[in-house]
Amino acid sequence: MPEETVIAQIYRELGEEGLAKARWQEKMRVLGSLAQLLWSALFALLLVPTGWAAALRDALGGQSAFGALLVVLAIMVLQGLFNLPLAWYFGYRVEQVLGTNRQSPAGWLLDYLKQNLISGALFGLFFWGVYMVFRTWPGGWLPALAAVVFLLAVGIYLAQPLMLRAQFKAEPLDDEELNARLARLFEKAGFAYGGVRVLRAGEKTARGNAALVPNGGRWEVVIYDTLLDEIGPEGLEFVVGHELGHRAHHDWPLILTIYGLLFVVGIALAHAVLVWTAGRWGLAGPGDPATLPVLNLVLSAWLLLGQVAGNAFMRSREYAADRYALELTGSLSGFERAFLILARQNLSDPEPPAWVEFWLHDHPSIAKRFKAMQEAARSL
Repeated sequence: MPEETVIAQIYRELGEEGLAKARWQEKMRVLGSLAQLLWSALFALLLVPTGWAAALRDALGGQSAFGALLVVLAIMVLQGLFNLPLAWYFGYRVEQVLGTNRQSPAGWLLDYLKQNLISGALFGLFFWGVYMVFRTWPGGWLPALAAVVFLLAVGIYLAQPLMLRAQFKAEPLDDEELNARLARLFEKAGFAYGGVRVLRAGEKTARGNAALVPNGGRWEVVIYDTLLDEIGPEGLEFVVGHELGHRAHHDWPLILTIYGLLFVVGIALAHAVLVWTAGRWGLAGPGDPATLPVLNLVLSAWLLLGQVAGNAFMRSREYAADRYALELTGSLSGFERAFLILARQNLSDPEPPAWVEFWLHDHPSIAKRFKAMQEAARSL
């Protein structure tokens, strides 16, 4: 199918209403990123200059290692509650307007609490580790900080299956022929096949998605039922082939390394600010867990800027994974089928503003991906 025809078909599949929603979704993405930073600033202003953060530290015995952990967890719980209105608007209300939400408010809130429990525990231990590093090595904390960030990256990677299954019910794929087809694809790529789990996402969302997650020494395909219902065997093969491309190219260790470096730089910047806070508002400097709202604000601001580098790298790896899948499956039509469905289900703007893509997108626009794949197909 010629590139122009495919792009035109995406626009037809979206229709005027779908395209308007896709473009509004891009605006909400920008607004949400800026609003989250502003919200972090408001939270820091609420807790730190008022002396409430220092009072909480004193009440929980934050001078000890265990007390510092309690302070970090308490502040994270407070921030999670403070973020609830913002999360509700961008995570629930926006999805309702787009027509992709299928949850009740109570169901969404339960998922929000579960996700925050998992991520809060992970990041709580991380920030506690940062404060212990600052206390233990006040003049030479950088190597130990890098080790703590490395542990966070490993934790995030290993938590992927848990995060998915905390949100969606999963069941084995009840299709022997499709299972066998995917097993052959894994064998051709040289990876151990861990089977397919179908996530019952359709109970909660109209969106579609698929991924590979570690399952022992194997890789398991997880796919939303919304996508499985429409994509067909050829399209699914391409999507799985794309994910196998990321594994073959060792993209995730590279991506985690880039974001790990961004975290190290961001916390180093925050350390300089925390030194400045010593003696202000009852705070004691970098080793004081009561400074967490300030640390989180500086880190969030840095990551909002620094993610440009990570996203640029990720976009380059997406092109490479697309080409890998094309070589593995030999199916350009599978690519076209998969991304027509994904564009419609996820209300993807085929050609978003260049500055938005540069700043916030870790995937290239669909129009650019189709153009790259057409060129790749001609060279094979």
